[in-house]
Amino acid sequence: MANLDNIINTAGLTKVYHRLLGFGSNLAVDDLNLAVPEGCTFGFLGPNGAGKTTTIKMLLGLISPTRGGGDVLGRELGNLEAKEQIGFLPEEPAFGGHLKAREFLNLCAGLSHIPRSQRRRRISLALDVVGLSDRAGDRLGEFSKGMLQRIGIAQAMLHNPKLLILDEPLTGLDPAGRMEVKRIMLELTHRGKTIFFSSHILSDVEELCDNVGILNRGRLILSGPLEKLLDAGGVEITVEDMPPALLEKIEPFVTGMAKQGRRWVLQLNDENSEKQVKKVLTEGGCCNIQDRRGTLKLEELFMRTIEQNDIAVGKEVENG
Repeated sequence: MANLDNIINTAGLTKVYHRLLGFGSNLAVDDLNLAVPEGCTFGFLGPNGAGKTTTIKMLLGLISPTRGGGDVLGRELGNLEAKEQIGFLPEEPAFGGHLKAREFLNLCAGLSHIPRSQRRRRISLALDVVGLSDRAGDRLGEFSKGMLQRIGIAQAMLHNPKLLILDEPLTGLDPAGRMEVKRIMLELTHRGKTIFFSSHILSDVEELCDNVGILNRGRLILSGPLEKLLDAGGVEITVEDMPPALLEKIEPFVTGMAKQGRRWVLQLNDENSEKQVKKVLTEGGCCNIQDRRGTLKLEELFMRTIEQNDIAVGKEVENG
């Protein structure tokens, strides 16, 4: 299965949780085929309950898949050697508040089997990268949420892993905290690290990532290079005073439409649809037809993709 150009590969990865006493089950992740190129920053997106954290736990070997499998760093999920090359920050990290920052990192260094002769240098480097060198002697109980996220990233990078997996690293931070964590992530990317992270803050994902995957109802419904996905925004046509009789004729060619006063705004996916719609509008006597080609924002792409998938799933359910 391993593709050496990818740092993460999965094939048919599935997780089913069975409820107590056998009363039903919950399909958390469904037939996931994921490919994460080495050296990229990959944004893993989806609504609450989509299966993101369950996927992360399977990638880390913390839980076993019900079926399917995959590899991380060229080794089977859960492989110990692969785990030693992964840094992880959970969504809500809990650290001993009585420990000082340097003491905490020294404890983590021991758990990561970093030789004693290297620990001081590694800890100093990690603190410097996350901007907490001046707080090394302060207790974690005195840290803000943003500072705790930064010390969490410090422990994740302490053993110099090839891959960092961060579960919602930007959630709950104030603007200053988000900016600082984003700075750290960009710094790690420049150091050649692959970063795989989940987030609900789409503007930050658009700023940081070169690849994304969108998960909905446990299924991966879109994945690829972010720039390419956003360039697939299609064409937008605007027309004024469109007769209602033309709506039915253009409906097969448009992916969305909205009325703004006298003006209709039509969304189309390709040039062929554009030609067909313009032909219908022109023959129908419409004038002042304008078109615009442009890229989508990630938020637009995300919402459109989720809505279309929800509609498709609803139709599957209706058809039994």
